[in-house]
Amino acid sequence: MSAAKRTDAAAAVAGLFSRDSLTGGLARRSDAPPAHQHDSPVPAVADGDHAAPAPANGPADPRLRLGVELCEEQIAWLRSVSRPARTGAPRSLGAKFVAGGLLAAAVELLRGAGIDMYGISAGDERAMTARAHDALVHAALQRTRGHAPATDDTPEVTP
Repeated sequence: MSAAKRTDAAAAVAGLFSRDSLTGGLARRSDAPPAHQHDSPVPAVADGDHAAPAPANGPADPRLRLGVELCEEQIAWLRSVSRPARTGAPRSLGAKFVAGGLLAAAVELLRGAGIDMYGISAGDERAMTARAHDALVHAALQRTRGHAPATDDTPEVTP
């Protein structure tokens, strides 16, 4: 590498560290002071992710970022339901926003009804998806029939 390229590379790397953070302070706990007010980094909260401040019109609870992988067909469907023709909005809502809402609703349902996780192996996406599907159907049927949702103290229901 020539001296000129080394200088350019060094300037680029230095530029990355000259700011408070690459996200401009967005990826930190909402109650944490900006990075330049303290020397220690913001503590990690889950798998290296940080809490981001909740949007003004969003949920009151701080949100954590969690990455998931979906197949192209699933993402195409999420994109299709977020389009202006389906929502009446002037712009697409975004597949990520729709996926987040769907996941939040599923978590809310399953926190009440429970899900049997016994025997699921890490990485077995088919088994996990099938188990979640069965649990969601069971939770929806319970809700439709007017059964009171289970609490966190109630034993989990096996569909």
